[in-house]
This record gives sequence, structure tokens and C-alpha cells, in this order.
Amino acid sequence: MRFLFFVSLAAQRQFHSAMASDQNGAAPESGQKRPRTPEEEVKGSDYWEEQASKVARKACVRRDLYLDTIHRDRLDFDVERVCSVSLSRTNVYACLVCGKYFQGRGPKTHAYFHSIDESHHVFMHLDTTRVYVLPDNYAVDDPSLADIQYQFELTFSDEALAQLDAPAPLSRDLHARTYVPGFLGLNNTAHHDAINVVLQALSHVAPLRDFFLRQKPGSDATELLRRFGTLVRRLWNPRAFKRQVSPHEFLQQVSQASHGRFTASEACDPVDFLGWLLNQLHRDLVGGSASMARKKSSIITDSFQGAMRLETQNVAVRTGLEEDVSSAVRVDRAVRVDEVPFLFLAMDLPPLPVFPDGSDSMMPQVPLAHLLAKYDGKTNQDLHGAIRRHKIKQLPPYLILHFRRFTRNRFVDERNTTVVHFSPMGLDVQALVDGPDPQLGTLYKLMANITHEATAGTVREQSTWSAQLHTRHASPTSKFGSA
Repeated sequence: MRFLFFVSLAAQRQFHSAMASDQNGAAPESGQKRPRTPEEEVKGSDYWEEQASKVARKACVRRDLYLDTIHRDRLDFDVERVCSVSLSRTNVYACLVCGKYFQGRGPKTHAYFHSIDESHHVFMHLDTTRVYVLPDNYAVDDPSLADIQYQFELTFSDEALAQLDAPAPLSRDLHARTYVPGFLGLNNTAHHDAINVVLQALSHVAPLRDFFLRQKPGSDATELLRRFGTLVRRLWNPRAFKRQVSPHEFLQQVSQASHGRFTASEACDPVDFLGWLLNQLHRDLVGGSASMARKKSSIITDSFQGAMRLETQNVAVRTGLEEDVSSAVRVDRAVRVDEVPFLFLAMDLPPLPVFPDGSDSMMPQVPLAHLLAKYDGKTNQDLHGAIRRHKIKQLPPYLILHFRRFTRNRFVDERNTTVVHFSPMGLDVQALVDGPDPQLGTLYKLMANITHEATAGTVREQSTWSAQLHTRHASPTSKFGSA
């Protein structure tokens, strides 16, 4: 009875419309009701309730007529939202029977012809998620469609966001296979694993993740922002139909925004893509020119940007044949001091030994603290005829470290295989910064790690990039990642 109560208003309207004409077929004037016959008056209110119930049942049967033809396993929400015939992006509908996209709903549209030619009748508008039956062109509002509509909306409440990092039951896809939200695989059809690992790591940065899960970029946002936000929401989808996500739509926009610098068909270095993506997302969020964007803050700078003091002293080298070596090299007393921002810190690995030292371990090793000494403000760095010293002034909440393993000489690429030792549970960088932020602290935990593998004895043959992520972690004030 409760269900009939909710549909009774529509049922009564349809019923009164059907009973509006008299026995001679003449319709009453506007605002007038046809008087009941004596036989109808004798039947009483029970008769009218029964007739209303019949009309309601007919309406329900009509609405549910084609819903059993929907094939959820054929639906792919990762493909570009364009009509498969006209390639138009406006007014696009998804056929819920075969999964293809078509434009329009009215007569002489591609969706209309598809419904007649293929006998596929259920279509969903990709923007409004309204469902229609074609070619009859009537709307369907059924609770059984909620799971499909959610795949297009992908909304997250504040309560759901608060539980993302807490232990939670495993989710299941359409085939009852379990998965952990946030750890869905990214398809690698064109060998763009270097981009995939960066996306996996960034999607686990809590402030950045929650920013795109809580709100969708508006209509004035760039296409790169919209597609990046959609990708993050799909990775954290708790009701996914499948256990993998395709970044194809996002990669298309990356290729366009980077003017072909990063494409799905050509290999790249993850650190190059990471630097470009962070800067591009920041500029798209704050708007304006590149010079104005440096003066503004966004979720990117709030999460990753730190500051350091850079001291530079020029070095002059004389070309004469001086007997005194000290007179051939002159260091300026003037020191230039600049304060520069950074999004990640580059680590210089020690060069590999030319000859083995005869020890049992042939793999050179170095502690991370030794590499971080580059930023203590005391260690000199020789670069292009100048001596530089780096001193960290401000630490970011999320610290990204990059180990420079690849170098290129005149003939071939070389890969430095030095092993770096550090504690993943507590990296203390207090010695690198003066007066650290008491709320932020100086202790970092490992959150994500990006590694490279290749065929033994080669540098890039069968090259593979992998990302290791913590499945569940606490939410400390600081986190540490490496690339």
C-alpha cells in the first residue's frame, strides 16, 4: 500500500484523463467534470480505488517494460563522452543495452535510429543521468537504475570521505570480485605506465584526493581539471562495476594540454610528467598568467610546496699557466641569496665505482641522510661555474624526493643502481630546516614509492614503472613519498 500511495497521484491523473469523455465521446469543457452515472454512483469509492490501481499497474508495467534488457557488464564509463556516429559532445546518451554513445533523443537523431535498428530501447543522458525509453520517448524513474546513475555522478558525502583511510569492508564488482577502493588498477594498453604510477601516487594524497572527491570542477574549469577529478573519483569508487579504470580520456587531454610532450604512445620519465602535471593543475586552479600563478596558492601548493634559501657564489677560473693553483681559481666574496619555492627535492646519487672493491656486496649503498645533506645549508654544490648551498626554510606537508638515477653520456644511457637506505616509518629532517613549523613537524612516513625495473644488464629494455602504496595508513601531520 505504501508504494501505491506514492504512485497514486500520477495514477489518478491518468485515470481521470482516460475517463474524461462521456458516453457519446464528447469531452467536458475546461474546468468541468463529467457527472457520474447512477450505476457508477452505486459502485461507490471501492470501485474508483480499483480503477486507479489498474491504471497504476499499467503505468508501472510500461515503465519497466525494457529494463530487463540492460547489460551492466557492457557499460564502459571510462570512454570519451562523444557520439559514436557524429563525434559530438553535446546532448549525448548512453545506450544501456550495448554501452555505445549516441546523440539526441528525438526523431531523426542517432539514438532514435539506433533504438529502431537494433531494438535497444533504454538510454541515459550522460549529464543529467535521466533515463528514457526510445523510440516512445518517455522517461523512466526506477530505483533499480540507481547503481548505473551513480557511476556517472560519483558523489562522496563528508561521512564517506572521513572513512576513506579507515579500515573498511572490501567492495565487490559486478562479478563479485573483491577490491579495495582507491587501489583499482589503471589500464596500460599503450605502455604509459610512467604516467599511471604518478596518478596512483597523487590519488592517495589525502588533501588533493578529498578536494576532487568533495566537489566537481565547475563549468568554467579547464578540461584537464575535470578529467583529472573524474579519474580520481573513479579510482575511489566504492561501487565500481569492474576492478580497473582506463585513463584514456585523461591521457587525451594531457597530450593536448602539453602540446604533445606527453602522450600515451611514447614513454616518458615520471618525474618530468609529475613536475608538469603539478604546475599545470596549479595554474588551472588559480587562473591567470604563469607569473601571477606563482603568487597564488591552491591545493597543489598547500600540499607539496616548500621553500629554501639558495646561496650562490661565482667562481672565476683563469686559463693562464699559473704556478700557484690557488691563484688560478678565484671565488667571489659576494654571496647572492634567493628564496625559491620547490615541489620536490632532487637527490644526487654518488657515482658508481669503476672497479669493484672486492667486497662481498657488489651493489653500492648509501644512507638517505647522506643525500639529504645537500640541503643542510653547509654542503657546497658545484654547478656551471658557481658554488651553491641549499637550506630548507619551509617544509611541505607532503615531501617528494627524486633520486637521479638516469644519466646520458655521449653514446648511451646509464642507470645508477645505488641502493638508498632509509626508515619508512620515521624520516626525521629536523637537521635540514631552521625553526620548523611546530604544527607540521619534521617527521615523515613513507606513503608511496615509485620504482623502475628493466632487463638485467640493460637500462631501458623491457622498462617497467611500478608504484607501491600503503593500503591503509594513519593520518599524521606529515607524509613522505619518493620517486
